Amino acid sequence: MFRRIKRHAGLWLAQPKPGSSDVPFAGGCALGALLILVLPHCLAPYALSTVRDALVMGLLALSYDLLWGKAGVLTLGHTTFFGLGAYGFATATVHFGLQPLNALLIGLLCAGTVAALLGYFLLCAGVRLHFFAIISMAVLIIAQQLATSWQSVTGGDTGVLGIPGLSATFAGHTLDLSGPLGAWYTVATVVLVTTCITWLACRSRYGKVLAAIATNEWRASACGYHTSFQLLLLFVISAVLAALAGSLMAACSGVVAPDVFSPLLATEVILWVAVGGRGSLGGAVIAAVAFTLLKQRISSYSTELWPLLLGAVFLGCVLFLPDGLRFRQAAISLRRVRRALVVRRPLAGVRRAQGGQ
Repeated sequence: MFRRIKRHAGLWLAQPKPGSSDVPFAGGCALGALLILVLPHCLAPYALSTVRDALVMGLLALSYDLLWGKAGVLTLGHTTFFGLGAYGFATATVHFGLQPLNALLIGLLCAGTVAALLGYFLLCAGVRLHFFAIISMAVLIIAQQLATSWQSVTGGDTGVLGIPGLSATFAGHTLDLSGPLGAWYTVATVVLVTTCITWLACRSRYGKVLAAIATNEWRASACGYHTSFQLLLLFVISAVLAALAGSLMAACSGVVAPDVFSPLLATEVILWVAVGGRGSLGGAVIAAVAFTLLKQRISSYSTELWPLLLGAVFLGCVLFLPDGLRFRQAAISLRRVRRALVVRRPLAGVRRAQGGQ
């Protein structure tokens, strides 16, 4: 049985030969690894914690890009699993006294279970497109209401306070990762490794199956693929990644409030993926980090200005950048402009020579 599973996994996740299209992502990962090592020596502790929190949002954007960008499943309530991971970690550590590593698994299990049940009754029943998006938004509103009213567990509007930081115990030795540097290296490494693993999985044959489902689910089903099961599996995986981001956020900030279920945050996640480029993975992470840092800077001047700017950016993205800011498309556009300039210069020289004669 184990050999059979291993053989099927090797077949689905087999990697093609590297090509020129893999160079931008590989270079981006190398640059990311370099920044992980350099930034702690260049930024103050507060600025480093700000970038760390932005990277957590980048992991959330990665989880949504995997679902919407690769499989074409639009959901308006993806931050439900982000909040479940955060509250699962907080409740397990504060109320039950579990170790942070075990609490992290509890948060992932809560989000994965809810996603499996929700996806089974919706995706396997054929619910797609705007119907699935609206139902997911309803689930997000229900989760927000539960987080506000269930005060004995969630703390109500105040939330859960005093959440311990990250730590792990191996063979009687405790590794404390709650400090500024420990939390930075943990979050940054998790984001980088998760992005690389997700990219490799989408680069394999499994990624081609997801692309086929996103293009035409009926045709992919006619080719013999169980599309509902594949979408359910991807839905659960994306939910677990979102819960991982929520757990890291709770461990780093030390507090969880009902605003993790905010519809505004769910809208921001969609904007991050749209601007970064659907299906680009790395672009969604970069866009999430940039917009989170921009939000903190603008909110320091005015808390009412950010929603207006968010709406304007979202409208501009829909009208002028439907495919997002893809680096490859930007390079192609730059080449076209350069070629146009090269062609115009000789023509201008010929005209001047003719005019002189």
